[in-house]
Amino acid sequence: MMATEAVNTPVALFGDLDGDVWGVVVGGGRTVAAVAGLTDAGVEPRAAELDTAEDDAWTLIAPGWELRLERASAEATTGPGELALTPCRVSGSAELGGRRREFDVGGVRGIVGLDGLESLRLFGAWFPAGHEIGLLSARAPGAKGHDRDRLEAVARGEEHPTMVDPRLSTTYGADGTPRRVGVELWLGDDPEGDLRSRRVAGAATGSHVSGSSFSAHAMECISRGELGAGVYVVIRG
Repeated sequence: MMATEAVNTPVALFGDLDGDVWGVVVGGGRTVAAVAGLTDAGVEPRAAELDTAEDDAWTLIAPGWELRLERASAEATTGPGELALTPCRVSGSAELGGRRREFDVGGVRGIVGLDGLESLRLFGAWFPAGHEIGLLSARAPGAKGHDRDRLEAVARGEEHPTMVDPRLSTTYGADGTPRRVGVELWLGDDPEGDLRSRRVAGAATGSHVSGSSFSAHAMECISRGELGAGVYVVIRG
């Protein structure tokens, strides 16, 4: 869990392949958000009002957007204690491409602390059959390589409640933006028992948005032969 004395930053990401939508919310001193199609270019962050007073359901309001981010239960996690991330359902309406759209899609949200970190990476992927994965990777200053990152993960739609040894790998392009993402984790009823692997691979669609302290990228993902949507976010400490 992130340090409680750190500056707390609300974050949410969501997406849906069939609905052709993805989005990101980054709070803090000034909340900004973006909602777009999975291949939309030229996505700009928009100032928004985020209300997190009700833990079960956050609300986000911006010109043309009215969204509700409702907590959902995690059916599998990397530990029994409190985690920074939790699955959620994102519902409401947003104007996209001059047309108002209603949607109800999967997401992950959390209030994270950035104090003492070089960066924080978050990844979420959502598949039509109901499989959902959210992953957080925290990197300390000066750390080299993902093997020293602290990771936690949550999932829905899995048969087993325990996830072990999650791994997040990223391939960057020449411009420094993420092009491909790989997730590997193991699920079972007992960390010492039989474990079943789940792998998720994602490729950037080209739709992305940048703010003063973060960047977010839409992904098309595949896991166990099923296509889904994903979002990859990097927040700099």
